[in-house]
Amino acid sequence: MKKLVILTLSICVFIACENKQRTDAQTIEENQKALQPTADRFPVMSIDTPSVDLGTITQGDTIVHVYNFKNTGNMPLVLSNVNASCGCTTPAYSKDPVAPGERGFLTVKFNSKGKEGKLNKTVTAYANTKPADNTVSFKIEVLITK
Repeated sequence: MKKLVILTLSICVFIACENKQRTDAQTIEENQKALQPTADRFPVMSIDTPSVDLGTITQGDTIVHVYNFKNTGNMPLVLSNVNASCGCTTPAYSKDPVAPGERGFLTVKFNSKGKEGKLNKTVTAYANTKPADNTVSFKIEVLITK
């Protein structure tokens, strides 16, 4: 009798866990669909200053700049990935969805080690916007110390 009770309880727990996993997968899929832009519902990434001049620095120095943006669309904006034009620039960004009317950020850290002269760098943020790529840029001059 004990074996039958234990077997029955084990089966119930297994079924409950299996149903929970399906529910989690369904919830993730529903959330992803809800964040897909449509013809009348889409986020807009309005960057305050998409192109900046960071001035002059000395070779070996690093500099950080924050690009602020506002979601001027009518659905949450989700950044999925941010890529820099070279390894000398490290991006960071808002990880949580940015609600309509709210603000988010892209932070770039430029390392001038091994660089010299006047440089132009770009950083592209991929989001659920139309189009998906949103690009910011900066100019900087790197001087060599003697």
